[in-house]
Amino acid sequence: MIKRVLIGLAIVAAIGANLYAPLRLSELHIVISAEPIFSIGPLVVTNSILATWVVMALLVIACLIVRRNMVAVPRARSVQNIVQMLYEGLLSYLEGFAGPLARKYYGIALSFFISILVLNLFSLFPGFGSLGIWHTAGETKEFVPLLRGATADLNTTVALAILSVLSAQVFGIRMQGALTYLSRFIRIGAFVQFFKQLGTGKVQIGLLFTGILDAFVGLLEIFEELTKVVSFSFRLFGNMFGGEVLLLVMAFILPYVVSLPFIGLEIMSGFVQSIIFTILSTAFAVRAASGHG
Repeated sequence: MIKRVLIGLAIVAAIGANLYAPLRLSELHIVISAEPIFSIGPLVVTNSILATWVVMALLVIACLIVRRNMVAVPRARSVQNIVQMLYEGLLSYLEGFAGPLARKYYGIALSFFISILVLNLFSLFPGFGSLGIWHTAGETKEFVPLLRGATADLNTTVALAILSVLSAQVFGIRMQGALTYLSRFIRIGAFVQFFKQLGTGKVQIGLLFTGILDAFVGLLEIFEELTKVVSFSFRLFGNMFGGEVLLLVMAFILPYVVSLPFIGLEIMSGFVQSIIFTILSTAFAVRAASGHG
């Protein structure tokens, strides 16, 4: 009974806050690029970079705490047991579609999953977009939030995409060897055979056309790797920035009440985007480590 009364009072207070003009947002300001906060020499620290540093510090502290308190048989509801369940569950899922090679890439895949998930969810905490500083330019004042969702900044998502693509290339070279792996992009075997036949007098003109076709396929493989950077970065950025804008618009129209369901959707979207990024990174890495056959 008490809980129902408290929930009812909270709803009434939220509705009253929406009707009370001074508590309503009077202006909506959406900026695509991250805003600079301060500079360290030539390095300009933006609010998305600051949020990334905060998340990195929290993850390091959490890892140290979990590692220090590790035991052989954790309790059922302990943090270690929850972490182990997540670790083994994600590994089992990745091995289910990527095979045994997924285990060798799992350290990188898990790093992507945890980092992106925490970055996505951390931007929903109170203070993001509401705590900031005022910059004065002449007679005008501009409010700059101290923290901004890192994955809602295209610079962050491009960096994550480049790391994903580069890790797949390194993983492919490690599994197949440099010459075998690079032959996927530089296909000159047919050309070599064609020029060898020139000295014998028995020339198969079909080898020349095969060499041209192989070279074209190699260029397509290079182009495919470059397009992965674009697709990875814009997929993550578009979903997270769109969700951030949606929450701002809902808060502008009717704050405190209407925003709550959309926050739940953003939590789900943050998890889905992190798992999609991890799955695609693992799939591309396993493909790079596999032979042409």
